[in-house]
Amino acid sequence: MLGVRLDNELESRLSALAERTHRSKSYHTKEALARYIEQEEVKEQADQESLARWEAYKENGESVSNQSVMNWLDG
Repeated sequence: MLGVRLDNELESRLSALAERTHRSKSYHTKEALARYIEQEEVKEQADQESLARWEAYKENGESVSNQSVMNWLDG
């Protein structure tokens, strides 16, 4: 169980949304948290991949030039 204190403005907005959509405040809060957590997990994964690529670069020095990437994108 989790308790969250909201400021008055956010509480009012959440209550209004719940009323308009005929869904509970808990429903909207869980949906928002699920989306936020997924977004943060994606960011964290991207950060980990970037760090792994950086470590690989430091070990072997291999890289791809900007011009090579642009040529590849142009197809």
